[in-house]
Order: sequence, then C-alpha cells, then structure tokens
Amino acid sequence: MISEDSEPTHVKIVRSQQYFNKLSLFFYDALLYGVISKYAWGCSIARLDAHYRKHISANHLEVGVGTGFLLNRAPLVPTARLALMDLSAECLAKTLPKVARYRPETYVQNILEPVKHAVAPFDSISINYVLHCVPGSLDQKSIALTHLAALLAPGGRLFGTTVLSEGVRKNLLARPFMWLMNALGVFNNRQDNARALENYLRAHFTVVEFKVEGVTAIFAAEHKPS
Repeated sequence: MISEDSEPTHVKIVRSQQYFNKLSLFFYDALLYGVISKYAWGCSIARLDAHYRKHISANHLEVGVGTGFLLNRAPLVPTARLALMDLSAECLAKTLPKVARYRPETYVQNILEPVKHAVAPFDSISINYVLHCVPGSLDQKSIALTHLAALLAPGGRLFGTTVLSEGVRKNLLARPFMWLMNALGVFNNRQDNARALENYLRAHFTVVEFKVEGVTAIFAAEHKPS
C-alpha cells in the first residue's frame, strides 16, 4: 500500500479537485462561510470582507475562485479589469455568472506550475482559502506564490488566507473537520504552520500584513522586484 506522503503530487491534486463539483458547490457557501470559516477556522465573513476591501484593486486576479462568493461582495468599480484563475472548470463555471458584469478573463491553471498564459500584470491578486488544499509542505507549495508574483505589476499586492494545522490551537469543531478534510484529500495541510509561511513571504515579498486568527493565516504582501 502506498502511503499518503509517497503519492505523486498529481494524484493528490486529482483527489482534491474531485470534491469541487456541482453538488458540493451548491452547499459550499452555506457550509464554509456560514459555519466552518467562523466557528472552526476562527475567521468570520466580516473579517474576510474587510481583507478584500483593504487590498483589492481595479486590476485584479482571483485565484482559486470557489463559487465567487467573496469576490462578488468585493467593492470593485464597474470598469474594473477582473480575471479568474482556477484548476477547476466547475468552480470557474459557478463563479462566472456572479461576476459577469465585469466581463472577466478566465484561466485554467495549476498554480504549482509556471503560468502558461500570456497575461498582462495585475495590481492585486487574491488567493483565499487555497493553499491548504495544495499538496506538499508549505516550503514546497509556496512555489505557487512565486508563480503568482510574476503576474504582479510593480508595487502590486498579493493577499489571501489559508488554514494552518501545525502550531495552532484547534477548537472542538476545527479538530474533527480538519482531520476529515485531510483524510478525504480535500486538504493537504498537516504540516502547514505560520512560521514557514511568514518566512517565505518575508523572503520573497515586502510583507505588509501577517496575522493568525484562530487557525487561519491572513496575509498581504507587496511584490519585491528581483
């Protein structure tokens, strides 16, 4: 029997992606934002909305779109340039109608790989509740942030959230739910901790914000030119 840690990355990606389907996305917002984010991860909708309000720009890329719930609530101007990037065609299809008013660009992309599309730079990129689903340790999966940094304009800002597992105090709801998500392969965050993520951001970006609330890392970082 092959252990979880010895499985190829692409196998873990396929396993995680299979849970983002029409049925799960129908319940996604009510479960994640109505219950889990606030009561298990320690991060309310109001806190997430405030993070978007503070950092989103009129030239924005949304990575790991989910259903577009938070993006649809964000204060984008009507003339904003908006792009959506996800490996899941189901998530892109679910999100597109909500933000169709912006005529968004769409990109199917595995963020562990260099971006394969010719894309004009963005002033802001968000990656909200995505990294904890990406296979590998934070040292390994953080290459995704480097790939996204290549899409930032000078002074552009990357912001987002991720659920940590190591070194955080899990409440009675977080403990079993995180165990289940990892057992199913939806999450791959057993080794994820704040120190590794913050160290990576400080080495590759100018970090303007890093905070842990509950088990959620909330961050924003400006592009550091090479």
